[in-house]
Amino acid sequence: MRGPRSGRAPAPACIALALLVPLAAIAGVASAALQVAGAAAAQSPVAGTAVPPIAGPAATQSPVAGAAATGSPVAGAAVTQSPVAGTPESRSALLERAREARVLEEVGSYAGAAEVLRRVRREVPRDADLDLELALDEARGGRPDSAAALLWEPLVAAALRDSLPEARRRFFTFAREGLWVNGQYDGWRWYIARARAEVALALGRWREARDAARVAVDERPLAGKEWLLLAVSAGRAGELAEARAAAVRAAALDPSLPEAHYFSGLWAWRDGRRAEADDSFRRAAELDSLYRDPALARVRLMLPGSRPDSLPGYFLTGPRGVGMITSPMRPKLEEFVQMDLTPRVARIGQIPVPDSVEIRLRPEQRALPVLVDQQGRVVLHELLPFPPDLMPASAVASLVGSLPEWRFQPAMKGGEPRIAWATVSFRLDSP
Repeated sequence: MRGPRSGRAPAPACIALALLVPLAAIAGVASAALQVAGAAAAQSPVAGTAVPPIAGPAATQSPVAGAAATGSPVAGAAVTQSPVAGTPESRSALLERAREARVLEEVGSYAGAAEVLRRVRREVPRDADLDLELALDEARGGRPDSAAALLWEPLVAAALRDSLPEARRRFFTFAREGLWVNGQYDGWRWYIARARAEVALALGRWREARDAARVAVDERPLAGKEWLLLAVSAGRAGELAEARAAAVRAAALDPSLPEAHYFSGLWAWRDGRRAEADDSFRRAAELDSLYRDPALARVRLMLPGSRPDSLPGYFLTGPRGVGMITSPMRPKLEEFVQMDLTPRVARIGQIPVPDSVEIRLRPEQRALPVLVDQQGRVVLHELLPFPPDLMPASAVASLVGSLPEWRFQPAMKGGEPRIAWATVSFRLDSP
């Protein structure tokens, strides 16, 4: 309970919602924040190409745009690139081949993209960006051992230790193939850490998965999914105290993540807090009725003398598997996908900002990519990288915790609803 305070109490921070637009549009949108607003717009959640700020019904999708107008550190294509060795004709041919691989990725042919990138790799200077992309395609194409060989080679290991200026803490862009052939590392080491953690988890290399997950957490400390991955890998590696703390942190940071509630509930059950475990399992099942583990755990929890389930070895399930950067589930955040109609907001959820958030915030406009399923529900989000002191963890939890209440008109293509990325643009402010 807080005691009395002298003077005028600071006004609580607020989160104002701005235009709901696709990420690709963010690069050209500098709209004032609105309390509640929605619009159909061009969709390309992580694009590095020029996209009209507000497009018509037929629009593109790839949720990462250069978000300079909103202050969101989404990757753009403004990375200094060294020239590819050889004649202009050979450079052009290499870029065209790299572009071919990227196009194959956008239609889900990851094995085909890997084959093209292997040929490109033989013709260009060693490049950690290229090795990372090839590793992702190998993993998505069902070759985790080949992916691991690339991710743990010395060049990529050196990139993981990169000092990483703030400008590089960005998601991949749509038109990113130039970074694969310039002979230098231009990326964000979070990708290497996350890819290592996911591949090591798939191969049962628990300690390596835990080590990589720790780096991913350091790079995105407010993202609940990173803490969830650490909880899984640390638990399987036998680091039980770390796994317990990470699971609790994941559920606190991302109340919209069913797996986080389930894992947190397992630890509550193990610690004898059965009522708390039941509440966590209930939340997980309510968020995803097709997620069987929490529903089964609730049944077993009621049985006399029942023992807790064993610690899972998986990360994300169902449609949330799109958020695993090594899984073949699509669309990936950086991929370009053409839609006839992009997602449009139908109902906005309430965003309660905790009373404890009474700090003065400088006005900041940010973008939150969200994955909208065929029923118009938000099934995943990607918290864009920003300084941890910009937004308190409790405010992050309030924002992402409201997402299950949002409803959209889903994206359409060929008369059929499709899963697709959009974005919510929001502003931090202190009234």
